[in-house]
Amino acid sequence: MSYVDSLLSSTAASTASSTASSSSTTSGLGMDAFLQLLVTQLQYQDPLSPMDDKEFVAELAQFSSLEQLTEINSGIDKLSSIGQEQQLLGAVNFIGKTIEATGTAVSLSEGEATAVTFSLPEDAATCLVNVLDSAGSIVRTVDLGATTAGDVEFAWDGKDYDGNVQDDGQYQVSVTATNADGEVMTVGATMSGTVVGITQSNGTYYLDIGNGRNVAFTDITNVVDSSNASGSDSDSSS
Repeated sequence: MSYVDSLLSSTAASTASSTASSSSTTSGLGMDAFLQLLVTQLQYQDPLSPMDDKEFVAELAQFSSLEQLTEINSGIDKLSSIGQEQQLLGAVNFIGKTIEATGTAVSLSEGEATAVTFSLPEDAATCLVNVLDSAGSIVRTVDLGATTAGDVEFAWDGKDYDGNVQDDGQYQVSVTATNADGEVMTVGATMSGTVVGITQSNGTYYLDIGNGRNVAFTDITNVVDSSNASGSDSDSSS
């Protein structure tokens, strides 16, 4: 294998790795180093045994392939950057709006917990709501008993089994409900709040709905424009 072959293999592998991770940082040698190596190879070739014409043409073709790979990688990086910018602009439009999203996060602050709404597909003979801390341990189980089908809003009082108010922080709820036949039902839960900011994690933007709760765009189920709603109320009252 020639120096150019070795270089092309190294650079192609680096480009493929960069493309898969959508990263703008590249490793290995680029086109400039490839061309410099090719020129050096020509300068120091053995005059008594010069490079074969076919081999030279083949290495020029390899250089062209390397150039195309580099351009493709650069284009993907630009698309990734544009995608993040568009995602940020889209997130900004949500600020000030009230959203509903799938999720079971509950935020506790000074004894006040945010509410979670869960939906029962049919009447439940039993309905238990478990409140879990950040370690996944059950802090409290609330027995709602027989519950009618539909949306049910659950508001935890922030206390454990012994009536002690728990520390401020993030908690999760899980709902276990059974129907009249004793079959466990699939229960979906949603949380709501007004978007107050935007956070970013691992290149992805999330909507901050207050109290440490962050929502991904894919989890949003409903959006209410608070400003329009208040404007409509003012018009109707006048």
